[in-house]
Amino acid sequence: MQTLSEKNKAVVKRFNEEFLVKGNLQAFEEIVAADFINHTAPAGNNDRYATRDFILQLLHPALPDLQLEIFDMIAEDDKVVTHKAFTGTFTAPFMGQAPTGKKATLRIIDIIQLKEGQYVAHWSIREMITT
Repeated sequence: MQTLSEKNKAVVKRFNEEFLVKGNLQAFEEIVAADFINHTAPAGNNDRYATRDFILQLLHPALPDLQLEIFDMIAEDDKVVTHKAFTGTFTAPFMGQAPTGKKATLRIIDIIQLKEGQYVAHWSIREMITT
C-alpha cells in the first residue's frame, strides 16, 4: 500500500509529464483543485486558470520542443518538492528574455501542496539559462 508521500509524488510526476510537457488539459482539470493558489505568480494571476494559461500561452511557445528532467522529488506530509529542468529551443519571449533560437534550460524548484490528490498551492524559484 502506498504512503501519502508516495501518492503525492505520483500526482506531481503525472502533472509534470502529462500537463507541463504534453499540455494535456484533462490531466490539468483532474489534478488542479478549483481553489488552487499559485503563490509565485503576481496577485490577480495566481489562480488555476492563470497558471494553466501561463504554461500553454508562454512556456510552450517559448520552448515548443521542451523536455523535462526531474533531478529530485522529496515528499513530506502534504507537500512535494521537485528540483527539475525544462530544456528546449528558445523560440518566443519568456520571463523577460528575448528568444535566441538556441537551446535554453529553465531550472525550477517547486513546492506543491496537495489535498486529496489535487494541487491546492504552489511556490517556486525559477532560473532561465540560455546558451
